[in-house]
Amino acid sequence: MRYLPYFLILSLAAFAADPPEQAKRGKELFALKSASGFACFTCHQLDGEGLAVGPDLKTMGRLHPRAVAMGILATRTQYVQEISPTTGKSFPAVKYGEDYFDLSKNPPAKVTLSPSEIKSAKDNGDWKHPPESRGLKREQFADLIAYIRFATFGDTKGVPVSDIP
Repeated sequence: MRYLPYFLILSLAAFAADPPEQAKRGKELFALKSASGFACFTCHQLDGEGLAVGPDLKTMGRLHPRAVAMGILATRTQYVQEISPTTGKSFPAVKYGEDYFDLSKNPPAKVTLSPSEIKSAKDNGDWKHPPESRGLKREQFADLIAYIRFATFGDTKGVPVSDIP
């Protein structure tokens, strides 16, 4: 007979539990569209929902809530480039495999360009992560991060508002 390690049993028990109220509110925020029409799941996949174009939030979910908030509020990101094709207008994009996802579209549109079709690819200069313009209150950020942490590793402790910058 095989036995599961104790820490794995605890993790599985946490995932089987219903999310705490704070994480439930955060899940609603994850799906809520901003004034620009973007919701978190437009670019991020978490708990089986969304599009895996943006960074994996399960990696971020293990960070301290303050670090997660800083990542969400970042106005410049290493993942986004300004792509100038040889024909057409430039656009903010995330490289995904051999393709790009045009972040000026909602939802992001997959664009396949060969290297010869790209005039330049440079650091993101104008694109801002949509939460930058959402106007979320500190309490809402705490809820959103509580959901990310619950979906990532079953955290049920929640996130105190004092942990949010």
